[in-house]
Amino acid sequence: MQEKNKQQTTAGSSTFQAIGIEKYYEEVGHRINVLNGLDLHLDRGEMIAIVGASGTGKTTLLHILGTLDRPTTGTLLYGGEEVLNKNDIELSAYRNRTVGFVFQFHHLLPEFTALENVMMPGLIGGQEKTKMAEDAAAILEKVKLSDRIQHKVGELSGGEQQRVALARAIIMKPLLLLADEPTGNLDTKTGYKVFQLIQEMSAEYSLSAVMVTHNLELANEMNRCLTLAEGKLHE
Repeated sequence: MQEKNKQQTTAGSSTFQAIGIEKYYEEVGHRINVLNGLDLHLDRGEMIAIVGASGTGKTTLLHILGTLDRPTTGTLLYGGEEVLNKNDIELSAYRNRTVGFVFQFHHLLPEFTALENVMMPGLIGGQEKTKMAEDAAAILEKVKLSDRIQHKVGELSGGEQQRVALARAIIMKPLLLLADEPTGNLDTKTGYKVFQLIQEMSAEYSLSAVMVTHNLELANEMNRCLTLAEGKLHE
């Protein structure tokens, strides 16, 4: 196991901060609390694992951190900028530039090649097609898939599909990479290779990364491992 690179973190140096995040759902006669005044900060290039029992709200938290969902109350600061005051269209454009996602299920588009899937965030963001093809090919080479760029999703192994998903997540060089059980559907050896690539890409691009996982061995190789319980994160 690699030795963790513990980092000193201060609020002023944080690339990302979540402050007082609450999320609850109203049902007939009572309220279901999922997140309860949760705080989180990340430095540039820092990697954090989040662990916890099933049903504690880990995926909900990732969706809020990635602005796919809005908290009931709370503040999200990216580089000191409050993002929750943006409308949905503005937030979608901001998310496209700023956040990369890797899910347990790769969510690749089966009718497109590996190269086209990786290009997609840039094309959605209005980037020029030729440049995006060049950038996508370069990132696929970094994740060791340069010989598979013209293969469609169904022609790739599970590990290769997840590496394409990782390349897609970082094509826009986001500030924040969010990974939800990215190795959960892979065998141990393949999963560890994907995890190592996430580490390498985080280091190369200075990505802050948050990974939800049930794999404590991988969690303990990250800078910090936090447990989500009772709606808050605990060291």
